[in-house]
Amino acid sequence: MIYTDAQLKEKIAVLIDSFENEVVEFKEARSNFSFNDMGKYFSALSNEANMRGLSEAWLIFGISDSKEFVGTNRYAKWYLI
Repeated sequence: MIYTDAQLKEKIAVLIDSFENEVVEFKEARSNFSFNDMGKYFSALSNEANMRGLSEAWLIFGISDSKEFVGTNRYAKWYLI
C-alpha cells in the first residue's frame, strides 16, 4: 500500500499505541544499525506477515522502548516490508 504523508503519520501513531508485535518492530538506532541485523529483521517480519496473511510488516527506526520519538543520526526512514 502506498501511504500519503498524513496517512503514514496516522498509521505510525496507531502502531506506536499498540507497540511491538510479530509484524511491528521499533528500533532506536540513534547512531547506526547493522545492515546484517536489518536483513534479519526484514526476513523475520516479512515471513511472519506472510504466515498471518498480512500484506505488510513494519520496521521503524527512531522510536525508543518508551514509545518516544528519538530520531536517528541517519535519515529517519520508515521501512515498509
